[in-house]
Amino acid sequence: LVRATISSPVAQALIRLAYPHGARRRIRRGPLRGRTIVIGLNMGVSYIWNLDGPNWTWAHNLVRPGDVVYDVGAHLGESTLHLATSVGPTGKVIAFEPVPHSFRTMAANVASLPQVVPVEAAASDQDGTGEFVVDASQAPLSRLGGGKTWDLPLQGSSISVKVMRLDSYRDRGWPPPTFLKVDVEGGAGAVLAGAEELLSTHRPRLYVELHDRAEQAAVREALLRHRYRATSAKNGTVEDLQERWASPVYCEPL
Repeated sequence: LVRATISSPVAQALIRLAYPHGARRRIRRGPLRGRTIVIGLNMGVSYIWNLDGPNWTWAHNLVRPGDVVYDVGAHLGESTLHLATSVGPTGKVIAFEPVPHSFRTMAANVASLPQVVPVEAAASDQDGTGEFVVDASQAPLSRLGGGKTWDLPLQGSSISVKVMRLDSYRDRGWPPPTFLKVDVEGGAGAVLAGAEELLSTHRPRLYVELHDRAEQAAVREALLRHRYRATSAKNGTVEDLQERWASPVYCEPL
């Protein structure tokens, strides 16, 4: 009822007056209470008042103090802030966001957190540059070119962004992850393909948001190849991702 009320056009107009994009506001409820953030698309009143709190329980239940987390698809820092709280001062979060305006907001939102390293790049299966399709009306749906998400057309444009394999972590001077979060609007298969050494050698735990069947099939192949077991918050152990739709999935090495 609360979400339906604040989604009405009148309520949204009032919210934009009180929480304009680019303004700084203090989080009022939840585990991030007291932290000041820069308001952005999809990071406003719901985030500040913790109305979407259940969306972030995984970051506090699955991530441990001292963990090294790679946050792939950090957007404005929504997940990054929760992950940084969970890992604490002894941990580290490497946060990947390729879209320049989203990266700037994310970097501002984590500027006071020394355990967070913002990275202006997309994780993929190669190092270099790639085409990134930016949906101006639905920024979280933006993705590397060639991906398919929910059969929705993008109302935006393409930009060139930096792309990198997670396996290049040594060249960047980063510690290997103990936890890998992936939410990249259809491109998780490419992310995992660029993390072959990490998955086979360091065996991080995974939390993956899936968006379409093609992405699900690519993730399933990577899990089988590297011997990971997937579980779903709703359905428990997922014996085979191909048998049924499950998202998000939490994956542990066998």
